[in-house]
Amino acid sequence: MQPLPNHTCPLCGGANQCAPARAGTLDIECWCSKAAISPEALARVPVELVNKACLCPRCAAGVGSAQADQSAAEA
Repeated sequence: MQPLPNHTCPLCGGANQCAPARAGTLDIECWCSKAAISPEALARVPVELVNKACLCPRCAAGVGSAQADQSAAEA
């Protein structure tokens, strides 16, 4: 298995801080291996990016998801 090459969070477009992607190896542990990931955030990942791009810590924690939902409702 190869590390994901994508360094961008699929929800906010910010840096996802994926250590294996930055290093190009799976021999490095990522921050997400010990983090609680919001199920709501995972559900918002576009289908074409599932298992292809990591969330950033902020999105993984669900921070800003209510704001994103409100912005979508206003559009």
